[in-house]
Amino acid sequence: MPTRLVILAPANLHREAWRALLSGQPDISVVAAIADVSAAASFPLFSQSQPTTLLIDFPAPPPDLARQLRATAPGWGLLFLVPSYDLADIVSLLQAGATGCISRDDSVGDLARAIIAAGRGELVLPSAIAAQALVAIARGEGVDDAQTEALSEREAEILRLLAQGLTNKDIAQTLILSVRTVEAHLRNIFAKLGVRSRTEAALWAVKHGYGPQE
Repeated sequence: MPTRLVILAPANLHREAWRALLSGQPDISVVAAIADVSAAASFPLFSQSQPTTLLIDFPAPPPDLARQLRATAPGWGLLFLVPSYDLADIVSLLQAGATGCISRDDSVGDLARAIIAAGRGELVLPSAIAAQALVAIARGEGVDDAQTEALSEREAEILRLLAQGLTNKDIAQTLILSVRTVEAHLRNIFAKLGVRSRTEAALWAVKHGYGPQE
C-alpha cells in the first residue's frame, strides 16, 4: 500500500518541482500539492488505513505552523524540510506536533524513505539527533509516571532502540526480526505504557532509563 503524499509549499514552482521529483518514487502516491494551511483544512481527510504524509516546504517553518497542521490533520505524518539539523529548532517542531524533519541537503532516496516512515508515524530524524531531541523534550516536559504493566525482555529491547531514534526497519535488522513483528511488539508496548505514539513511548523510555541520558 503506497504512502499518500500531500505537498505543502507557498511557491508554485516548489510545489511542481516536488511533485515531479516524487511522483516516480516507489511506494509513494502524490495526491495533492497545496499552498497554505487553509487549503489543508479544506482537504478531505483520508481513511487511517492508508498512511499519509504532509511534506512541508517553508523557508523557516515556525512551531505554530506545526500546531495548526497537527490540529487540521491529526492522523497524518508531518515531515518538515529544514535547512540544517539544529537541535533547538527540531525540538520546537516536535513539541508542536511534527513527526520529523529532513535536511535540504539529504538525498532524494533519504527523502523518499522519510516520507514513508512519517506516514507510518515513525519519528523521522538521524538517530543521533533523535536521541538528543528526545532527551531535551523529556527534561523540559512532565512525562507520565503512572503505574504501567511490566514489559517483556524483548519489549524492553525494542523500547531502548526506539528511544535511540531507530526506525522499525532499523530495529528489525538489529534484533533479527521482521518489521511486522516489531510493529506487533510496539502495539503491545504502547498499550502497556498507556501511550498513543512512538514519540510518547520514546519520551517515557528516556524518562525511565531506557534511552540515552545525555
